[in-house]
Amino acid sequence: MVSTNAIANHVNHIQDDPFDLQEAATQAQLEFAFWLNKQKEQLRSRQFGDLLKAYGWLRKEANKFLKLANVFSKFTPKDLAKLGLPMLQLLSQDRYAKVREAMLGLTEITQEAVQNLIKKINSKPRQPKQKPVVWRQSGSGSRYWLVPPVHNQDAVGVAFQSMVDTEGLLPQQIAAEGIMLRQAYKEGRLMLVESAEPSAEAETPDVWVEDFNTDTNTEVREETTEGEWTFEPAPEKDDFTEDDAVVESEPECSTQSPVEVLIETFQIATTWEQIRVALAVREDYKQEAWEALTPVERKRVRGLMPIEVKKLSEAKKAGLILDFQELREGVYQVRRVGSVLGEVVSASRLDAFLAQLRYDGQSLA
Repeated sequence: MVSTNAIANHVNHIQDDPFDLQEAATQAQLEFAFWLNKQKEQLRSRQFGDLLKAYGWLRKEANKFLKLANVFSKFTPKDLAKLGLPMLQLLSQDRYAKVREAMLGLTEITQEAVQNLIKKINSKPRQPKQKPVVWRQSGSGSRYWLVPPVHNQDAVGVAFQSMVDTEGLLPQQIAAEGIMLRQAYKEGRLMLVESAEPSAEAETPDVWVEDFNTDTNTEVREETTEGEWTFEPAPEKDDFTEDDAVVESEPECSTQSPVEVLIETFQIATTWEQIRVALAVREDYKQEAWEALTPVERKRVRGLMPIEVKKLSEAKKAGLILDFQELREGVYQVRRVGSVLGEVVSASRLDAFLAQLRYDGQSLA
C-alpha cells in the first residue's frame, strides 16, 4: 500500500518537473496496452468483449491500444516513455516499420533520436532542378498546356479577371490569344503605325497592329482537360491522425515532385482554396496523390470540400458525368457523358444542371 505521504511527495515532484508526468502517463498507457493485449490473447472473443463492456469501453478504442502493443512488442513501456503518445501513434503506422526496427539499436530512445532516424531512412536523394514544363497529359492520353501560378503580378491578374467577366470567354481562350499575340510580336508580324494626322488637342498614341500578310497559319484551340480523380469515400482503418506529428516538415522547395507537393498540400491545407490552387497546376498527379493519403487524411480533405465539388463527385460516381474541373471558385467545367467538350457551369445553376441530367437519364431509360 502506497502511503499518503509518498503520494503527496510524488505530486509535489511532478509540479516541479511536469515532464515527469508526461513520461509516467505514456508509460502507463503502454503498460495498459500490453496488459489489454494479453487479455485478448488469453480470453475468448466473447469474454474479451464482456470485459470491455464491463468497463464501458468500445472495441474501436481498445483496438488502438492493441495496435500499439503489437507494433511495439519488442520494446518495454519504459523504453518508449520519452516519446509521448502522439509520436507513438505516428510510428505505429506501417510506413514507419523500418524506423521501428532501427529504434532497437538506440541506446536511449528519445524524440530527437527517432526524428533523426526518420529523416535518415525516409529521406530521398535530391534531384537536379528541372526546367519548368507547361505540357501535361490528360487521362484520355491527349496533351494540354498549363501555366504555373503567377506571383507579384496583381495588375495582370485584375485585367485577366476583368476580361473573363466582361467578354464571356474562358480563361484558357484569353491566355491562348495573349500568347499568340506575343508570338506574332517576336516573329515581326506586329508593326508600329503612327497616326498621319495627329489631333491638335492631343496626340494620337502609337498603335501596335498585326501584319496578317504573312503565311504563318495560327490556330487557337481549346482542349478539354480530363482527370480520373474524385473524392470518393474510402473505409477508415483507424483513427490515428498525424495532425500532432512531431516530425518537422521540410520547407517546400523545387526538388519536391508534383505528387509530393500535392500530398503535402492535402495534409496541411486549412482551406479549400489552398487545395484548388495546388490542383490547378498539378492536374495529372491528383489521383496518385489522393491514393497516397490515409483514410483519416482523405476524410479531412473532404471536410474542406465545397458542397458543389461533393455534388459533382457524386454525379461522376453515379455515371451522370464523365469528369469535371474547377476553373475558379464557384465555376466548373463539366463534361457530359458522350460529349467531347466541357460545359461551364456556375455554382448558382449546378442543382438545375444536375437535375436535368437525372431527368434526361430517366427519360432514356
